[in-house]
This record gives sequence, C-alpha cells and structure tokens, in this order.
Amino acid sequence: MALRHRHVIKTLSMSSRLKLLQNSGTKKFESKQLSTAHPTNLIGAVCIERYPVITATKTKLEERFSNLLSQIELEKSHYSDHEVRLMREKKNVKSKTDEEETHAEAQTGLDLEDKWDAELKAFQPASRETEADRKKDRQSLERQLDSCLYLVIKQNINGKDHWILPQISWQEGENLRQTAERALASIGGNIKATFLGNAPCGVAKFEPDKIFFFKAWYRDGQVILNKDFAKDYLWLTRNELSQYCFPTYSKNIKKFIPPF
Repeated sequence: MALRHRHVIKTLSMSSRLKLLQNSGTKKFESKQLSTAHPTNLIGAVCIERYPVITATKTKLEERFSNLLSQIELEKSHYSDHEVRLMREKKNVKSKTDEEETHAEAQTGLDLEDKWDAELKAFQPASRETEADRKKDRQSLERQLDSCLYLVIKQNINGKDHWILPQISWQEGENLRQTAERALASIGGNIKATFLGNAPCGVAKFEPDKIFFFKAWYRDGQVILNKDFAKDYLWLTRNELSQYCFPTYSKNIKKFIPPF
C-alpha cells in the first residue's frame, strides 16, 4: 500500500514538473514575441560642455558676502612688506642722524606708490561682452564667457527637424561610450573632448529609441559640420536649450545639466 502511495506521488510530481516546463516555455516564447514586436533602438549621445572662461557676475547677496569676507581679511591681516617699509621711513624721518638716507628711502617708497597708482589708472579690463555676443552668433564659442555652453545639432528624425545633442545608433560590438564617441567624431571638424567616465549621465526613452547620454568636457577645436550627419549646429547655454529643443527632450537633458 505504501509503495503504491509513493508511486502516485511520484507520478503527480512528474506531471507537475512537465506542466511547469510547458508554462515556462510558453512565457519565454511570449516574452520573445513581445521583444521582437517592439524592438528598442539603442542610441548613444554626447553632451559636450564648454566650461566658463570668466567668473559669473555676482548677485547682490554674493557681493555683500564678498565685501564682508574682504573686510574680515583686512582686519585680521598682517602688514605687508611695503607697509612695514613706509612705517619705518616715517619713523626715520623724525631721526636727525639718518636724515639723508631717510629722505632717499622715503622718496623711493612714495615713487613706488605713484607708479602703482598710474598703472592702475591706465589699466583697462577687457569687456565681458564679446563680438560674438553683440552679433548674437550662437555658432561661436567666443560668447557667453561666464556660462557653460552645450553643443546641439539639427537632425532629421522621423521626417522632422529637431535640435538635439549629437547622437548616433549603437552598432554591434561596441559599448555605449564608444557609440557616443562615434557621434562626436561624426559631427565633423577637429573637436577634442574628454569623456567623463564610462557610465551614462542620463537616459531618456522616446519610442522606439532609448538614448544614453554621456558627458564630455570640451578642450579644443572647432566644428566643421558634416552635412551628411547634421544640418546645422549651435553652442547654447542651459536656458537657451528650451528655445530650440522640444519640451520633453529639454526637460530630460536638463536633469543632468546643472543650473549654474
């Protein structure tokens, strides 16, 4: 009786296993059908960033804080060599024994101050606004020197022209960073950039495309546009991206572009 009971259990367990295998096979087949029905096109994109060349204009709060720090530094600072020299000269002026030597030293110290004042008055700082700013030339890197600039290109996607970061489809045998590097090389010109790591800084999905963005620091070179790859290009600030890129795209890329 016991042997018969064991045989029934064994038979049931075997049938259960077969059923599980059949179900798993069906699920795998269904998942494969779904994946082939809606294939995802992997794309690598590069976010080339030109760092600010000059410091940004201070806000009122930053100006007040800077003045406070300067005042604290002045109050706690030691005398400079020139200040010590002037103090010594003033002290020696009162001395009758070193009158001629004191006069020569004092004259030298005062002459130095006059010379420095003249140099300061003659110095003219360069304008923060460049010729490219005045002409509103957004293809020039010599604009918005106190802000970061980002390279965008105009490409035809699904029959429509869009302003986007340089991108290209992934190819078999390369990783996504290599895809982004190929996108940079496809723009044209001699741009040199340093990629910041092997991991993407952002991901966006626009059916059926999945775009992986990689940050790169602009070092040198100019764009000589490859017309087979893009129709136009611009160097834009973060705020200007919204004027050219469509809203959903602009919102996605601003997630990894800081507002400063």
